Amino acid sequence: MDWQRVLKRICSDRKSSAATLTRKSVQFLMQMARSKVEGIKLVEAAEQIFNSHPAMAPLWHLAQLTRENAGSPKSLSSALGQFLADMEAHTKASIAHASDWLPEGRILTHSFSSLVLQSFVHASKKGKKLEVICTASFPGGEGIALAKSLSKTNIAVTLAADLQAFAWLMQCELMLVGSDSWCEDGLVHKVGTWCLASAANQMGVPVWSIGTSEKRLPMQWNEKMKGEAPLLVKSFFLQDRTLYDLTEWELLTGIIDETGVHQLKAR
Repeated sequence: MDWQRVLKRICSDRKSSAATLTRKSVQFLMQMARSKVEGIKLVEAAEQIFNSHPAMAPLWHLAQLTRENAGSPKSLSSALGQFLADMEAHTKASIAHASDWLPEGRILTHSFSSLVLQSFVHASKKGKKLEVICTASFPGGEGIALAKSLSKTNIAVTLAADLQAFAWLMQCELMLVGSDSWCEDGLVHKVGTWCLASAANQMGVPVWSIGTSEKRLPMQWNEKMKGEAPLLVKSFFLQDRTLYDLTEWELLTGIIDETGVHQLKAR
């Protein structure tokens, strides 16, 4: 296998969710380990993946696991497999908690999160009547993909331009987003999340984030976490390529993970 070609593809992926990239990275590192690639190259590959996606906490955890087990391909494969199995189990538990908790009514979401999508689907199957407002979520347009997925279900969905979201917010029961990371300073998520959360707070609309323990990142927000979005247009002039922003903990009403629903402040 051309390891460098696969590694480059993972590092340059700006479309896939953190969960999808984590699965791809685990499979890639396990293939390298089984092929008895030397430990130092395994560590370099794992660190290169995280450094290319510094806002995605699960990839940080993968880099730590790889460093700790790089000397034994068998141990590394086992550790990576267990990490992925735990993440999958935690994901199912988080979705179960969220679908039980979600109120009926109109909910706004930003970007694409498989946990958010499945929480809506499971809540709908329980008989809850939901209407979801999906922002287009540029740059990248991940919210369009979420709207398309929801349109194949019985859930009412409306796709809105990012700036239209502020008008929709005041008509919503809550705002629910995924998480690329829960760092020491707050939620790291698709650019625009902070603006929407700030507006929601002023309007009295609760702001919630769903994730798993793998999304916890034991470090403070830094400039590298802003990432680098694709160019909006091919041109010579300066473009703001921020991909992620920080939503401070005080702007979040609560979070949902595999252990339950946790309110951080009163509504």
